[in-house]
Amino acid sequence: MSIDISTDIQFLKGVGPKRAENLLRLGLRTVGDLLFHFPSRYEDRRNLLTIDKLEEGKIQTVKAKIAEAKEIRRRFGKKMFQLSLRDDTGILSCIWFMVRGDYFSKKYTPGLQIIVTGKVAMSRFQRCFEMAHPDITIIEEGEDDDSGTNPAGFVPVYPLTEGINQKVMNSLVTRALENSRKALSALSEPLPPDILDKHRFPSRGEAVAALHSPENDTDPADLNRFRTPAQRRMIFEEFFFLETAMAIQRSRNTDTVEGVKINVGDRDVEKIISSLPFTLTDDQMNVLGEITGDMRGPHPMNRLLQGDVGCGKTIVAAVTMMLAIKDGYQAVIMAPTEILAEQHFKNISNIKTEFPVKLELLKASTKGKKEAKERIASGEVDLIIGTHALIQEDVSFKNLGVVVIDEQHRFGVKQRAELISKGARPNTLIMTATPIPRTLALTIYSDLDVSVIKTMPKGRGTIETKVIKPNEMTKARIQIHREVKKGRQAYIIYPLVEESEKSELKAATEMYENYRKKIFPDLKIGLVHGRMKADEKESVMHSFMNRELDVLISTTVVEVGIDQPNATVMMVEHSERFGLAQLHQLRGRVGRGTERSYCLLAIEYPISDVARERLKVMTKTTDGFIIAEKDLELRGTGDILGTKQSGLPEFKMANLLRDFDILKNAKDEAFAVIGKDPTLKLPEHQPLRKEIERNWSERLLLGDIG
Repeated sequence: MSIDISTDIQFLKGVGPKRAENLLRLGLRTVGDLLFHFPSRYEDRRNLLTIDKLEEGKIQTVKAKIAEAKEIRRRFGKKMFQLSLRDDTGILSCIWFMVRGDYFSKKYTPGLQIIVTGKVAMSRFQRCFEMAHPDITIIEEGEDDDSGTNPAGFVPVYPLTEGINQKVMNSLVTRALENSRKALSALSEPLPPDILDKHRFPSRGEAVAALHSPENDTDPADLNRFRTPAQRRMIFEEFFFLETAMAIQRSRNTDTVEGVKINVGDRDVEKIISSLPFTLTDDQMNVLGEITGDMRGPHPMNRLLQGDVGCGKTIVAAVTMMLAIKDGYQAVIMAPTEILAEQHFKNISNIKTEFPVKLELLKASTKGKKEAKERIASGEVDLIIGTHALIQEDVSFKNLGVVVIDEQHRFGVKQRAELISKGARPNTLIMTATPIPRTLALTIYSDLDVSVIKTMPKGRGTIETKVIKPNEMTKARIQIHREVKKGRQAYIIYPLVEESEKSELKAATEMYENYRKKIFPDLKIGLVHGRMKADEKESVMHSFMNRELDVLISTTVVEVGIDQPNATVMMVEHSERFGLAQLHQLRGRVGRGTERSYCLLAIEYPISDVARERLKVMTKTTDGFIIAEKDLELRGTGDILGTKQSGLPEFKMANLLRDFDILKNAKDEAFAVIGKDPTLKLPEHQPLRKEIERNWSERLLLGDIG
């Protein structure tokens, strides 16, 4: 049978049903999917070095044989794995720290020929060169022999899955290219002709072929920096599709659609603000000015409100909702947890206004839900606070004017849209306590206006953050006990629920018993983790909120959703295992009252350089935006943005941090195209329109572009 890019991958020679199953785990269903499965890096085999030619301080590649493979046990039960490589000229040591399980010892055995790429250093323990955590490729049998079959030039290294090694992946991609040359050259070109010419991009087919088979005269530095013409084109393409979809969404939200117009007078704002028991910060006032400006306009507000933990986003949202209610509309706020929804209900109930406001709390455990839904539908209640229960089909509103979504990264794009769709184009305020650098937010959330609250309300207690070494643990526990005896409360956070053979980390359940019986037998201690039933979890959290517990031992389920001003100390065990953003969110659970608070970051050795840098940042600043910038630098953007939740793609080639310059260009071009042709009806934009309709309509709920 003839093979083209739409052919099921199992019909490509060398695949078959079983291998097709393995490839499906990588999302590869067709030959086209395989061709768009791009290399993550390249090995330069044009001039493989011998060990004696290596130079200290340089990233270099060498081919050698494994002479010895061994695990080295270190303190605290940690393991290090070491390979001794030999060729005719010398010995090279390769080491991996903090190894768990037997993966390395099973995979890399003496006698194997391998290629390693890494930064060359002089070993502190042996008189030879060393590479720490190098990239490594096993030379498969038959790939490297005296007959000259060793692939020369640049060898692509692909993301893999179980049952598929590099040799297999390379051969399948090569076969797919050979069978699909005509199809590749005939690929529809989604980039407009003027953009192709302006940026001197190769065609889509040429770019795909070049990515899998770079020319030998390609600059290796450009290749592994992803800056060859083919790489730049495909990175631009991914960003361009994203930004085109965002531009369409923004034009719909702001340029042509009439929304709920809220009659907001300056006097109305002043009255509500003056009724608050505290003074708003300048940042809060500025953001309210932006919001009221939106609500007065003819188009629906679509605003992202960023603010660090505890900066006062909720009170801004509350004032926003009160302004809508005063003008005769309903308002709703959706929170990711019942605890957080209850806190919003309690806090907003305490706001006194000169006009009556009827509140309703709707959550999964609400008794009398039917009656509550009837009150909401009839317009009997003005302000509705709830969880995912709000997006059930039988929940309807009489005249919804404002939708607030709290902790937006906890909701999927469809969940957010389902709530918004319950009104006739209501004003929407989306809030996040996970700071994103402003330049990145303005680009990634191109369909939203972005507001930022940076200053903290007056009267908040300071938070002292310090790293606790293993020999300082007793001292840290004494500090926790002392705080509790002052009438305060504490959190102790663990990364896991229970011990498993695959992990050496302490478990929350095991340590709960230890603290309860041995360490703090005189204190009231609770345990909460993600595997508990929802009602059990809520019960423990309520006990902590009501000060019936002194210490809450927990996994990261407390990252969002508990506002207990009486808690003044948090200890995070194995903090070297947590990301920066997560550590910052956890720290935000303390320092919510007026008392001085403490965040104790307990570590165990060995600790990686990246983890050491994370902890250094935590001890130097409590500014979430500085932390977000550093987090981007240390680990990229994927987890920060939560692509699956936000509806954004998991890019095949593009990297939001590395390729930010290309992203900015793609945004400018996309918004220019939509500014000129909002529905992509021009002939030169038809391939682009088909691409957006096929891959973006459902993801960002664009519907039919026209």
